[in-house]
Amino acid sequence: MAIFLLLALLWTIYWFVASDMARDLLVEERAKLAARGLTMTCTQEGWSGYPFHFEFSCSSPIVQYAGKVEIRSANLLLVALAYAPWQVVALIDGPTTISGLSIAPIEVTHQRALAAATFDSSWQPSFSMELPAASAGGFGEADKLMLFTRPGTSGGTDFALEGEGVTYRPEGRPTIDIDTGSLLGTLKMDRTVTVEKLELRQGQLRYWGSGKLALDEQNRISGQIDTETNDIRTLLSIAGPQLGLTDGKLANLRTMLGLLGNDAKAPIIAREGTLYLGPFQITELKPLY
Repeated sequence: MAIFLLLALLWTIYWFVASDMARDLLVEERAKLAARGLTMTCTQEGWSGYPFHFEFSCSSPIVQYAGKVEIRSANLLLVALAYAPWQVVALIDGPTTISGLSIAPIEVTHQRALAAATFDSSWQPSFSMELPAASAGGFGEADKLMLFTRPGTSGGTDFALEGEGVTYRPEGRPTIDIDTGSLLGTLKMDRTVTVEKLELRQGQLRYWGSGKLALDEQNRISGQIDTETNDIRTLLSIAGPQLGLTDGKLANLRTMLGLLGNDAKAPIIAREGTLYLGPFQITELKPLY
């Protein structure tokens, strides 16, 4: 009995000391992020979790970046195991609202989102997030969205984005249903993205590719993705109305790509504010921010 009480006392001392360290670390990290323009405010904050967790609760969190982008949610709960504080889990209750200088507010309804971060010995995080039953206003919905990141072996951040049961509802255009979609690549500090693999599936239709993208001086996407498909006719029947192609352009594309057979390759090129599919100009590109 005495040994049990001693262990309980030692654990209690450890928990309170480690909890204070966790609070100080969170304050320090928030200050570092604020210096870079990223801030988080709460209407009410609190700490709890004794005896096996460190828990930080934030009511009505508001995340802002340089006054350009703002994200609001209902509640945020950060949880770390007392015996493994390098693993942190975040639970986020919706709805979540995203707004910015160049975008109208978008409300995303979703079930409780789960995010997890694991820090290595140099405090570099690997991150994962799952967003179930998400719906964004009139834009569309998804059964599930998942994001994974980790420090890249050659610098930058490796990432993987996956989606299941995605429906896109563009205004004034036909709905697009995607059974599964994935994007694998590396984001570097020079604002370039190496796309190792992009793949979309709808029924028997597959569309995939790889390449490299960046932001130009006006924050427009530039670069090239070399893409392939196993069914060019079905792909064009879906993509044509979305890209606003005239019947003439669509016929020229079918003729040009049809010479390659039902399997076809075509680069998607973003250059000087214009998007091209092969040699055909598709649409103008606006700055992302």
